[in-house]
Amino acid sequence: MPILKFILGCLYPLARFALFIARVRHGSSTFEERLGIYRELPMGGPKGPKVWLHAASAGEVNAILPLVKALRSRRPDLHLTITTTSRTGRKMARERSGADRVHLAPLDIPLCLTRAFDSIRPELYLVAETEFWPLCLLEAKRRGVPAILVNGRVSNKSFPTYRMVRFLFREALESFAACLVQAPVDRDRVIELGAKPDRVEVIGQMKYDQSPPDPEKVRAFATQMGIREGDVVFTFGSLRPGEEEPVLEGLGQLFDAQPQARVILAPRHFDNLKYYQGTLEGLSRDRSLDWALRSDLKSTAWRVLVLDTVGDLSSAYALSRAAFVGGTLVPIGGHNVMEPALSSVPVCFGPHHSNVAEAAEALVASGGGHQVDTAQTAMEWMAMQGDPLASRGAGLKARAAVDSLRGATDRTAERVFRFFQTQTQVTP
Repeated sequence: MPILKFILGCLYPLARFALFIARVRHGSSTFEERLGIYRELPMGGPKGPKVWLHAASAGEVNAILPLVKALRSRRPDLHLTITTTSRTGRKMARERSGADRVHLAPLDIPLCLTRAFDSIRPELYLVAETEFWPLCLLEAKRRGVPAILVNGRVSNKSFPTYRMVRFLFREALESFAACLVQAPVDRDRVIELGAKPDRVEVIGQMKYDQSPPDPEKVRAFATQMGIREGDVVFTFGSLRPGEEEPVLEGLGQLFDAQPQARVILAPRHFDNLKYYQGTLEGLSRDRSLDWALRSDLKSTAWRVLVLDTVGDLSSAYALSRAAFVGGTLVPIGGHNVMEPALSSVPVCFGPHHSNVAEAAEALVASGGGHQVDTAQTAMEWMAMQGDPLASRGAGLKARAAVDSLRGATDRTAERVFRFFQTQTQVTP
């Protein structure tokens, strides 16, 4: 680990040079935050115990929002700082978390970490899911700041890589005061990577404890988008490269079966929007169907809407007869298949759902979800849910599947505060 610290420390001058270039080209403070330079006053906000919660991107932020709410309800005076790895995650955290401070996470480089810790001054460091930054964890240990892994998991995709370089992570994972993981397989994996067995506990997934979107927000979205009661809406969420193409090419099949349908497409990332635009232009010419980007909506007469914005997907799901959740027709491991189910919307997904296997199995068993093998079979299933009675019945079963898996957030909050009280002598 000293060798790693030396190597990463040598990268600091390069990072400073990159900051200078970023300022010249973009006038942005983004890279300053990567260097641990945070402009807000360190003592701003509530005067209670200081907690630093780190999550990677928008999906992880969305998953930990119930925990943020639970922590706030127990300690309203909590001073909470959230950091994220991605800018989309930072945007979501600023809009939805209610945290006192939200920043991009510092680079895992000693000087950057020193600045960040000096600014945030945490009494507890919470790490969401798989954000194992070794030097950051060791800096927390050096400062006597307990680190707790919450909603922890190690995916099938990332585990072989972590295992190959576990010599870099072992000391860091040993430093966790507690590892609260989603499933037994995650417990076994974090122990193999270096966590102490007596500090690892299976808690469940917090994403099942999310609340449905605010009805006022859903109504506002519907009004803005021109979605009326009775419209037959189908949403394809979190689409990934490799499944975007067959989904877009299969829309004609869905419109043949449901001629009055309106389709919402939500790419997971926005790098491929030109493909969407080109494909939908062709569909528009062939079928005289209007399409639009959410960010450039000029008319509500669209038949296909592309959500190129962050924060609208849950509202789109709530207005749908049925939903498809992406990252499942390609070997990504799947995204949150329970998000549509929270709004009593039936959901389908592909065979690659290892990251959400428990939820997928519960949905299928309840009759509120359906596994498909191809985009074509997804279109066939979606079309059947165009019938309002079929959609409503399956949607209620989907919501029941969600309810059967709830509770991880309260268990996590209880353990965090139990540990927090022991370590800091704070009484919730």
